[in-house]
Amino acid sequence: MYTDVNCLLGHWPFRKIRKNTLDDLRAVHRANGISAGYIASLNSVFYNDPFEGDEELHEWIRGTEYKHVLTVNPTLPGWERDIEEGIRRFDIRGVRIYPTYHEYDPNNDDAGRLCEALERHGLPLFVTMRMEDERLDYLLKPKPLDIESLKRFAGTWRNLRVVLLNIRFGELLQMEQQLNELPNLYFDTSGLKDKVFVVEELIQKVPVEKMMYGSLHPLYALKSTYALVDFAEIGPEAKRKIFYENARVLEQRN
Repeated sequence: MYTDVNCLLGHWPFRKIRKNTLDDLRAVHRANGISAGYIASLNSVFYNDPFEGDEELHEWIRGTEYKHVLTVNPTLPGWERDIEEGIRRFDIRGVRIYPTYHEYDPNNDDAGRLCEALERHGLPLFVTMRMEDERLDYLLKPKPLDIESLKRFAGTWRNLRVVLLNIRFGELLQMEQQLNELPNLYFDTSGLKDKVFVVEELIQKVPVEKMMYGSLHPLYALKSTYALVDFAEIGPEAKRKIFYENARVLEQRN
């Protein structure tokens, strides 16, 4: 069961997305042998109340093979209630944050309280490094997430399962020590577009068990992110780990 840990449904304010329905996602997943996914709401990134986007997402994916990832902005009031409601009503399997779009340091007190809540509930945290290339955003200009700040965050919450989404190759090299030493820190493959043979080079520096397949569909073309792993010159066991075995850790509950 190949798993996509980084897929979304909804609208994107910076450009028109033509294949952003559940049927579109299912079609491209099935065409590439992907049978499960951790899915979040694109709409929730920009709604004043992110939970409204998650209510929409729940209606779209209810009864399907997709696992609901709740969008949370910890600087807004009421997110504790949203998580409890998300668990009760949506059977959420994780929480996703956007520090660069919502303009906060992941080491601040608000984010700390969120991490404490996730540890209590046994839920993983998906940290969005970026969505598309920051230079393409024109309604607002999110700054890249500071790597030194990210290192402090990862070291502080070493018992929390954290997946870094859309992180670049150079940033991963800066996080090499943390990825090797922290048992619950992972990253997805959607941001590995810097160079050729990037997967081959990375698994020489960090454990292949830390890498999970993620597409960032529909913002990225899924076939290109899939081919990055599928055509990599690595063994079939390593590919199995990236495509589905490593994602199993996200299902563990306290």
